[in-house]
Amino acid sequence: MDLPKLATKRPVGTIMLFSAFVLVGIISLFRLPIELYPNISFGEISIIVNIRGGIPPTEVETMVTRPIEEALSTVSHMDSMLSISKEGESTVVLSFEPGINMDFAALEVREKFARVKNKLPREAEKPVIAQFKRSDVPMMILAVTSLRRTTEEIRKIVDEQVKERIKRITGVANVEVGGGRSRKILVEVDQRGLVKYSLPLERVIASISANNINLLSGEIKRERNKYLIRTMGEFA
Repeated sequence: MDLPKLATKRPVGTIMLFSAFVLVGIISLFRLPIELYPNISFGEISIIVNIRGGIPPTEVETMVTRPIEEALSTVSHMDSMLSISKEGESTVVLSFEPGINMDFAALEVREKFARVKNKLPREAEKPVIAQFKRSDVPMMILAVTSLRRTTEEIRKIVDEQVKERIKRITGVANVEVGGGRSRKILVEVDQRGLVKYSLPLERVIASISANNINLLSGEIKRERNKYLIRTMGEFA
């Protein structure tokens, strides 16, 4: 007996069966988790290195970008490599073939980069090796502007007040701040003074970096309390 004849002969049973399907569908709809962005990797790994001292793009490419490219050129299953050299910053983006386990790819990239890390100039800061996923895409972007405050003041307000309040909201996983300008100390070097004392500019930069530090120098234990001692040497 085919289904149409069975449905017409037993209408009550047919209605109950379809009602059960609808009920199960409604229950499943409310119980399914909402995930607009599946946690899928873009298949790219970025290596970002910032260099102190305002080094021009040509020197950044020679001293930082090219050594990194040579060290990472043998990474397995790499599809393409893109490098960007600009003043004080070097970015190398590695694109991998589809279906590659990005966790193992990131591990290999870190191992390859560790071989060339000590060959980078002293002015190079700690590198950032980032693997972007769909979950890293921001769900909301807020822009903060002001007609009375400077970009440094706006950045400070956002970092110290706005960011902390948003992070306390239930369900917020991470908050990142971009743009604006952080407060910096500009050092103007007298060129005649460098010639007079036969000092290269690199030595001045190294001396400033060596004295602008904030280090943990020890600890003191008293009964149940432990006090950390820090050497405060950052420029005010």
